[in-house]
Amino acid sequence: MNTRKPPKMPPMRRKGPGLGQKILVLGISVVILVIGVLIGWFYMKYRAMNTSNSNGGPPIELPTPTPGERTNFLFIGADARPEEITSGFDARSDTIIYGSLDPTVPEAFLLSIPRDSLVDIPGYGQDKVNASFAFGGIQLLSETVSQLVNKPIHYYIEVNFEGFAKAIDILGGVDLNVEERMYYPWEEIDLYPGLQHLDGTQSLAYVRYRGYPEGDIARVQKQQKFITALIDQHFTLGNVGKIPAIFDEISSYMKTNLPIDEAIKLAKVFVGLRMNEIRMEIVPGEFYDEPVTGASYWAVNQPALVQLMQVLEEPWVTQTATPTITGIPSESEEMSNFPVINTTEPAPETSTEPSGSIP
Repeated sequence: MNTRKPPKMPPMRRKGPGLGQKILVLGISVVILVIGVLIGWFYMKYRAMNTSNSNGGPPIELPTPTPGERTNFLFIGADARPEEITSGFDARSDTIIYGSLDPTVPEAFLLSIPRDSLVDIPGYGQDKVNASFAFGGIQLLSETVSQLVNKPIHYYIEVNFEGFAKAIDILGGVDLNVEERMYYPWEEIDLYPGLQHLDGTQSLAYVRYRGYPEGDIARVQKQQKFITALIDQHFTLGNVGKIPAIFDEISSYMKTNLPIDEAIKLAKVFVGLRMNEIRMEIVPGEFYDEPVTGASYWAVNQPALVQLMQVLEEPWVTQTATPTITGIPSESEEMSNFPVINTTEPAPETSTEPSGSIP
């Protein structure tokens, strides 16, 4: 009988994490760290844009939107240098757009307000709408526009010219049909007609040009055409990754009171919109020349504006392939009417240049 005891087995050791597991944990840690840094960076950039009124006054006080209901914005393109955007009354509201976004439908409504629109400015009486920006910055402009459209303004976004150009460059420019020769060398506006790719500076020139017989109204129509092309070409989920670069570049050229969490939520809604879910209009009215002073205004047709604003009370989305834009031909019509040009080679100089000026 064999009395030998079986050999003792070595104690079992718990197997430590392998190289693959260590790499995975390290990778996740790095990702979390990077995300944390990006959030901190974005927050600091955002706070720099959300400090005070455009005229150097106290922070803007606007009503808070009701969760789940329409959120209303005021977009301002300011003719101001970076050092002017937070000081004095030198800034001029060159472009004013009222925007309304319904996160539940979803739909977006953009109403361009000609800067020469004759309106009632609280505390100042009747004057051009852009005068309210000069008198009292964003606060007074918001109150004036809110009174005009009979809707609350919740958030504002103010960008000056240089910030606009930089943002367009980061997005990669815009393909657009330029309808006519646009030439104001003293304003760096020098465009030839034809289908072409516009960089930031050229895009700014296109939306600023005013040498039309119809004046500011024609310019507003061209701005809406540019916005349509911008949305169609760049408002995609693929460009969400460019947001940090855009904020980094334009933070010193921009002011807003839009909270960061709300900005991200609304951006996701807007990026997901189809073109037929975005409606663009211009404040209805007609040109008016004041007989005594000779001043020229855009006389607002208030009953027509009230009727127009009623579209926000119920969904309007149809099967239309393109957004509603007042007085702008379709892209297919323009493609057949304008030649394709190579902007790297100057077109022949015309014998006459458009007359007019940009006030």
